[in-house]
Formats: sequence, C-alpha cells, structure tokens
Amino acid sequence: MERAPESLFSRRRFLRDAAAALALPRLCAQQDPAAYGLTALLDGSAMVRIPAGEFLMGSAGGEADEGPVHRVRISRDFEIGKFEITQAQWETVMLDPHAKAGAVRTTPEGATVGSNPSHFRGASLPVESVSWDDIQAFLARLNARDRDHAYRLPTEAEWEYSCKDDAGSLAARAWYKDNSGDRTQPVGGKQPNPRGLYDTLGNVAEWVQDWYGHDYYAESPAADPQGPRSGSYRVFRGGCWLDPAKYCRATARNFEFPVSRLYNVGFRVVRTARATG
Repeated sequence: MERAPESLFSRRRFLRDAAAALALPRLCAQQDPAAYGLTALLDGSAMVRIPAGEFLMGSAGGEADEGPVHRVRISRDFEIGKFEITQAQWETVMLDPHAKAGAVRTTPEGATVGSNPSHFRGASLPVESVSWDDIQAFLARLNARDRDHAYRLPTEAEWEYSCKDDAGSLAARAWYKDNSGDRTQPVGGKQPNPRGLYDTLGNVAEWVQDWYGHDYYAESPAADPQGPRSGSYRVFRGGCWLDPAKYCRATARNFEFPVSRLYNVGFRVVRTARATG
C-alpha cells in the first residue's frame, strides 16, 4: 500500500527518504520466541524494574526544546519493557479468535486498528506504523489480561530517566542509518544500556505518554512531570533505523499528531502494580 510522505516521517525530519531495504533481519540472541512474546510481558521476564530517583533531564547542547536542563525526581519505582513491543506481542493482543466475521478494532476516535500494521514484517521485529491512538486500543486489551498490573506508555521523564545513561559506542547499542540496512531489526540484537534496556537509541523511535510542549521544560514540575495538559502533538523519543547518529541520543525529542502512523516509530510499555483492597 502506498503511503503519503507525511505518514512516514516525523514532522521535523520529513525531508529524509528511506532507501530501499538492503538486508534481511540478522539472527540474534533474542530470537527465542519466549523472549519477545506476550507471556514475557505478563510474567515480568521482559520487564526491568527502575528504582525511584533523581536525574538531570534535557540537554544544553541539543535542540532548543531539549532545554533548559532541569532536575527531575521520579518518586516511585516502575517497570519498563526490556524491548520495544514486538509484532508477535501486538498480534497476540489484537487478534480475537472468537470475533465475528468482519469485526474490526477501533480507536476511541473510530479509526480502524490493524492486527499487524507494520511495514517491515517479522514476529521478533518491533511493531511500527502504529499511532499513539492505536496504542491506546492495544493497552486497553493488554490491561484486560492482567489483574495485577496496569500497563501504559512511559512519560517523557520516565523514558529519559531509564535511558539517560546510555553512553558508549552507538554502533554497539543501536540500529541506525549507518548499520540498519535501511529497515528495522529484531529486538535485542544490540547491547543493552546500563539499565538493561535494548534498542533505546535506535531500531524504532518510541511514543511516550506526553503531549508536546516546546517550552515545557521551563515550567516542568520537579516531581513526576506528566507533560502539558493538552496539545496538538504527542511526543516520541529515541533514534531509529533511518536516523543519522546525531539524532540517536537520549535527550532528543520529536513529535507528531496522535493519529499519525510512522514506519520508524513504535513503543515500549511501562507497568505498575494495581492497587489492592
């Protein structure tokens, strides 16, 4: 299916075209289906616990919307996915074996959500071409499967806190323009960051919970910032397979309409314990 250019790229980077696919996904240690299937999410084996703490969010040397650098406190522990959500996980959650013929899943706005909308296909590849709105439908179905945990997108602050210390060789950590073969690659094929998360700086960029605010960092609360209360765009973070190295950094921010489906953007999930009693 032919795609309009603005459905493929971020609003800030839409002039960069992706080249034709040059390589097939390489085999990696995470090719075991147990590592990237739904059970790994639900039993916690594909999650990493992030302890509460403080960090300096933003960058003084990046784009204007990456500043000012400010101290942020994450007040509660949370779990975040080791890997970006895979196509195997998306399909398992979104397929309904008992659905009536012709039944479709929709976003709250009425848009149809595919059981696997990805441009590049493979069970261990990250799901992409999913909008922020599509993800809300996925999360609602995922939450119905687990009585003990609540799943959601990370906030910008949680995402950056989990990924901020991702230093060292970019080629060893990320799939980006220089080594991706102009396509996504199986999750977990590169070295993890110090927190134990894979592909935070490449493969696909990742939707987060927040509305986008260009000057939000100047007014962000010190504890558990949630982003602006409203807006036109949602944020996604991290580099991707078509990005040059300079965009593959933990502080980089990007944004698009929540209905946009981009074949360089996916997501990972956060989960917290449900309240009991």
